[in-house]
Amino acid sequence: MESLDGRLKRLGMEQHNLSLQEKVALLEKSKLGTGMRSEELQILAGYCTSWLATVDTVLFHQGDDSDFLCLVCKGRVAVVRDDRLHAPKEIATIVPGQTVGEMAIIDREPRSATVVARTPVQLLLLDEKSFDLMAEEVPRLWGKTLLRLARTLSKRLRQTSGVLAEYLDV
Repeated sequence: MESLDGRLKRLGMEQHNLSLQEKVALLEKSKLGTGMRSEELQILAGYCTSWLATVDTVLFHQGDDSDFLCLVCKGRVAVVRDDRLHAPKEIATIVPGQTVGEMAIIDREPRSATVVARTPVQLLLLDEKSFDLMAEEVPRLWGKTLLRLARTLSKRLRQTSGVLAEYLDV
């Protein structure tokens, strides 16, 4: 089985070496890092890797195995989903400070959408192996991180429910 690094490189992404402090600075500016203490951000940063992608790079495809989430640090990515006629539709834009792929860390089900870089992007990735290791090594921080991811998903579900209700004219 191909490693995550190998898959990301095959997709056209490039690993970007950042210092721990540079990762912490990026996390501080994100919704994921909001409200975390400096020590917690340093620990979380140690579980993340940094990657760069050029315009039109597909970070992952709808239906792919799920094994990482992305924090967009610079640039923007589009979330694209095939409609019932299998035509791609852009359903969301993710900007710096936001995450995408959270469900991958939680349910490990196939990707529900495709994510494409619309500009050059800098990303911090948290893969499932690192997330599982965090659960063992620093369970309180893992729980705090999981709660932030759950809140992000809950907010998105509420927004989607609102759009659906309007569409259905409920």
